[in-house]
Amino acid sequence: MDLVRDPDADLVAACRRPDSDEFERAFETLFARYRDRVYAIAFRTLGSAADAMDVVQETFALVFRKLDTFRGGSLFSTWLFRIVVNSSIDQRRRTAVRQRGIRALPEDEDADAPDQARGPAEHAVAAELSDQVQQAMSLLSPKLRAILALRYLEDMSYDELAATLGLSLGTVKSRLARAHLALEHLVRTKFPQLDLGVAAPDSAAGGVA
Repeated sequence: MDLVRDPDADLVAACRRPDSDEFERAFETLFARYRDRVYAIAFRTLGSAADAMDVVQETFALVFRKLDTFRGGSLFSTWLFRIVVNSSIDQRRRTAVRQRGIRALPEDEDADAPDQARGPAEHAVAAELSDQVQQAMSLLSPKLRAILALRYLEDMSYDELAATLGLSLGTVKSRLARAHLALEHLVRTKFPQLDLGVAAPDSAAGGVA
């Protein structure tokens, strides 16, 4: 019996070559092909539209990072949906921990104390990270750069972004998710010394709410 050929095989192969001309088109095609199904699985698992959008962003970021571990023993879609389920479970666990932490926080505890305790060296490092993230942003396409700037510099809501850019709410959310992924790719390839864990709150981590 012949094995069924994975319909995504050519796109996956192109996504394994980040430096090729086909990479961006292939990754965006995969994203467009599966984003609604990924969202549906996450939403059914979590029951929250905001958390589901976070999972969409996290899932495709993980796909990009872990694609080399995909050996083709199953369909790409099967592998992808497994990541979605695991990410949804992790998201639900994080939400539960965060909610317990908020309830347990003493009333007189200063939540901003760690930032206030920063010394000059820490501030200098944070400033350098912001400059490097800004440099990475400058390499994005104008559409992706614009939506990131409006979202974070102007603090626009999704509805405000939709009105400003003349887009549907769904397009705003998918474009913002794409912008996060593209920015992370650029930071990792152009600034490998950058600690994305530190930079994330000002770039991708605050992405979907």
